[in-house]
Amino acid sequence: MQVSRLLFALMFFAASSFADQSQLDKHAVCPASSEKTYRVLFIGDSITRHAVNEATIKELGWTHVSGMGASSSKTDYASLLTKLISQDRKQWVVKCFHTYGGGGSVPDRISGLPMVADTNPNLVVIQLGEHDNATIDPLTFHRQYATLIRSVRAMKSKPKVIAVGPWSLAGLNDKGEYADESADVDRVMYNVAIEESLQYLSVKDFASLPEASGWGKSEGVKWHPNDVGHRLYAERLFRLYKAVEKQ
Repeated sequence: MQVSRLLFALMFFAASSFADQSQLDKHAVCPASSEKTYRVLFIGDSITRHAVNEATIKELGWTHVSGMGASSSKTDYASLLTKLISQDRKQWVVKCFHTYGGGGSVPDRISGLPMVADTNPNLVVIQLGEHDNATIDPLTFHRQYATLIRSVRAMKSKPKVIAVGPWSLAGLNDKGEYADESADVDRVMYNVAIEESLQYLSVKDFASLPEASGWGKSEGVKWHPNDVGHRLYAERLFRLYKAVEKQ
């Protein structure tokens, strides 16, 4: 495992009370469905949402609920993206979060999908990959990611789906890929996106920017995108939203 990913894992899972949990996996109640609202379901890990408990405060200095690395709930990518979509649609946008399924990997989120079947999303945003490995068995991960995309599209509300690739601070190699095993995850996700006609983009270009991470009191939090990084996530996902609206 590359040094940057190892550092993240060690720091982030330091406290036993939130070991093996990416978001603390406390269910965030989704507002009731209404014809007047546009509903967005976020399927992600700590970058999308992370809760708070005594351990996060003591071990990580993490004191508020938001996408980790953002300085507030108003500056994380989910809030920024829904604001952009609301302005574009001139419609109220409701945020829902898939917070079931353990450690935030693709298989974890597949297993928890039945718990969010009643969210009735119009759009599903998928931000995953940081807890997955496509190096040892890329075919298995390919199948898992494809299963997630197909399962989400099969929800009763038949939502449109957009997705981004994994975040890493490893920098880029001479091929323009991540310089760690995140490159394999990104590559498999891209291949699945081609096969499934999924609107997908990597975040490797801005993940390598020093100004896009580093906020917080602990290395585990600093590893995540900061307010700049979250804004760049929102802008990239808004591009994907506009693209999928045209399909």
